Amino acid sequence: MSRKKAKRFDEDEEPKAVKEMKKNKNRQINKEIKNSKKKKMTNKEKKRRRKKIILSIVALVILVLGIALGVSANRWTTLAVDMVSNESSIVIDSDGNTIAKLR
Repeated sequence: MSRKKAKRFDEDEEPKAVKEMKKNKNRQINKEIKNSKKKKMTNKEKKRRRKKIILSIVALVILVLGIALGVSANRWTTLAVDMVSNESSIVIDSDGNTIAKLR
């Protein structure tokens, strides 16, 4: 006369199906929270974001132009120094003989 013991679940032990349902519910809640945050962006926030993007692009363009102008100014100064120097020009033939000196 043995009795079969009914399997009891403790409060800590839950069936797999219940655990899966809870996980799915939590995932769905998290998705809804993320979507609601994206949808709640107001016009002010959109304008601020656009302003930040435009200002960063303008700052980047100014930085690149500044670097380019600095490099070209340095090249022009070295070119001007070479043009102003008081040296005679020497005309040389194909054999390397000096033909004339120009001032």
